[in-house]
Amino acid sequence: MEKNKVAFISDLMLAAVALIWGLGFPVTQMAIDAQLSSGLIVALRFLIAAAVMGIIFRREVRTITPRDALLGCVAGLILGMAFLLQVMGQSMTTPSNSAFLTSLNVIIVPFLSWGFFHQHPTRKMLLVALGCLVGALVLTLSPGEGLQLGFGDLLVLCCAVAFSLHISYLGWVAGRIEVKKLTFLQMLTAGCLGGLYTLAFELPQIAEADFAAGWMPILYMGLLSTAFAFFAQTYAQKHTSPARAAVILGCEGLLGSIFSVLLGYEPLTVNLVVGGAIIFLSLLVMEVNPAALLRRRTAE
Repeated sequence: MEKNKVAFISDLMLAAVALIWGLGFPVTQMAIDAQLSSGLIVALRFLIAAAVMGIIFRREVRTITPRDALLGCVAGLILGMAFLLQVMGQSMTTPSNSAFLTSLNVIIVPFLSWGFFHQHPTRKMLLVALGCLVGALVLTLSPGEGLQLGFGDLLVLCCAVAFSLHISYLGWVAGRIEVKKLTFLQMLTAGCLGGLYTLAFELPQIAEADFAAGWMPILYMGLLSTAFAFFAQTYAQKHTSPARAAVILGCEGLLGSIFSVLLGYEPLTVNLVVGGAIIFLSLLVMEVNPAALLRRRTAE
């Protein structure tokens, strides 16, 4: 019973993360509209989060070992690369496309977990993955033109692969390093990667940034989307499987599109409704247990 309670709390934490990340897509667009470059957005959000984590968990940070640093830095490099690809891609596509295409990591995670960690995906998980793929294809269909994938969409698809690697890696590493240390090391490494990318490729763009318009989105991303969300994700993944975590977090795509429409970043289209509905229903299938429902009805 206690184990079920912990699993339920973990699922709630992952659902809260999905909600925060869903709103994060239009919030990221606000930062992009404020002329903040991709590397700068990544650097600021993760360095703010690292500073917060470093203060809150200072006792744990002081005891970080070389082994901890290696495990945490690998997670941070994957995470930083994923967000760089996502922000660069979103600057060339819509927030809803970015949100839904990012959610395709749901498809990739079960196979990565199978290949690297020998965690076999269930038939239900494969069905969910197929449904999400169909929904994503509907989103990128244009009437009379077929499948339309721009360069920004392709970058976001690469970001989905990187996120799936990150989720799978967390599933493996979460029991090998304390959550607080892992979260701090991820944030610091991803922030440094974003900073290095900015210095190497985006230095002239810093002068064009409107920090007055961009500081609120950056704080949201740094404190909620990053500091809180990744600590919650890392904690929750100690009590659930990478594939299940990916399914719950995959709801961020639907939520991201809803927030994007509500905030006026794009119109409500047939593709968005149909594709989003397919993805949502596919994710809902994962939470339905026919055997349990049958047992409950029999007992009644």
